Amino acid sequence: MALCFISSVFALLLLFVAELHVCVVYGSVILGSRLLAKEKQAWLSNNGTFAFGFTPTVDSNDQYQLAIWFAQIPGDRTLVWSPNINSPVSKDAILEFDTTGNLMLMDGDTIVWASNTSKAGVELAVMSENGNFILYSTNLSTIAWQSFSHPSDTLLPGQSLTVSLELTSSKSPSHGRYYTLKMLQQPTSLSLALTYNVPNSYDSSPEFYSNFSYWSRPEISNVTGDVTAVLDKAGSFGIVYGSSSDGAVYVYKNDGDYGGLSSAVNQTNSNAPSILHRLTLEVYGNLRLYRWDNDVNGSRQWVPEWAAVSNPCDISGVCGSGICNLDRSKTNASCTCLPGTSTEGNDVSCLGNFSVTGKCGPQHENLMSQFKISRVQKINYYFSESSVIGNYSDKGTLSKCGDACLSNCDCVASVYGLSEEKAYCWLLRSLEFGEFEDPVSTLFVKVEANARVSGKPGNSSDESKSRHDKVLVLPIVLSISFCFSVACCLSISIEEDL
Repeated sequence: MALCFISSVFALLLLFVAELHVCVVYGSVILGSRLLAKEKQAWLSNNGTFAFGFTPTVDSNDQYQLAIWFAQIPGDRTLVWSPNINSPVSKDAILEFDTTGNLMLMDGDTIVWASNTSKAGVELAVMSENGNFILYSTNLSTIAWQSFSHPSDTLLPGQSLTVSLELTSSKSPSHGRYYTLKMLQQPTSLSLALTYNVPNSYDSSPEFYSNFSYWSRPEISNVTGDVTAVLDKAGSFGIVYGSSSDGAVYVYKNDGDYGGLSSAVNQTNSNAPSILHRLTLEVYGNLRLYRWDNDVNGSRQWVPEWAAVSNPCDISGVCGSGICNLDRSKTNASCTCLPGTSTEGNDVSCLGNFSVTGKCGPQHENLMSQFKISRVQKINYYFSESSVIGNYSDKGTLSKCGDACLSNCDCVASVYGLSEEKAYCWLLRSLEFGEFEDPVSTLFVKVEANARVSGKPGNSSDESKSRHDKVLVLPIVLSISFCFSVACCLSISIEEDL
């Protein structure tokens, strides 16, 4: 009877494990394992510092992201990596680590993402203590694939950002705009650059994007060997170069950093640091370094230590095509749309003025009677080469620059200003990257003749001033956190807080 009871219990245990399709042993994952989104399952690192699995999205508990996050922080689920950051999946999604060594995210019959390692001889996967998820082959001596080599929006200590890699923010849901951090290569130098990327059309493939770089540090010339951007365990960030990674230039150096940046290179599977840091490219385009603090006035939270851009209004496209304004306290920013433009839904960004784009007659003639010009003073505009129609520097007066845009059917705006005491007048075919304050410049925006345009933004001049501008508050410090609790066993299931 006892033997029969033991056999029944053993059979039930095997059935339980088979149903879960998950096996986690000291941070390792064997071939044939899987995670289920609806069970909110995850694989943990050896000491529980990081988790890799499914988590509900910010906006909906019915949609999930496959992600890596800090598992040891109670009450916080800050994501540090996700292969589907812009493509959430349903509760029926499955992450399969199949017997060929391929890691595959499936939602129904759709393959959302895959590691493409089925022919790499993968034998085992490891969720490491430094936040790197690794697929090992050849007796665990060769890395076939690792999340560190496919970054999303966050850089962790020991993670290298090479010339071929970039951090990418999540895309704007309404119009597909996003930010990147990457090496900007010039003929004789290179630097790290923050870049705003905008689709040129409704086809959002990368080749149809135009971009504008609004921040770059530091500029390095005549370097040899590999060039890598790294964040070290002490919370310092910079560029390492040279055949032995012995050259280093800091973008930000923590006062307590005594090991140097070179020590952080190629730490694919190191131990977790004593103090948690992360460098995140945020959705509104700022690059910010955070440190986890267990005691901030009696609470525990991520504390910003450094930001690439101190004034958010210096970030290209932070208001879409609109105008960013700081209040007198310099702690709050707001967005105001240009004449003839508007927002979409709850998005803080202003959309371009598509109603006046490409409005030419059958013979490419101008339809001047259908449009007028609205003037925005003390405002200049970020623009790319592809958006330029021409520089009409012969338009020596302010009003003639506006007239030049009105008389050109491809023009949506023109910018008048002074450069080294010489007047310029740029005619633009698109408004994409946002504005910046400039006391000697004036922006002329083409609007429909019957449009009602307010007296703002800036000091706007038009015959109709009855419409109130929609001003949207833009937070200075941006971070995303999620509350969670962890129940841990052989396979780990993450449950929502109620």
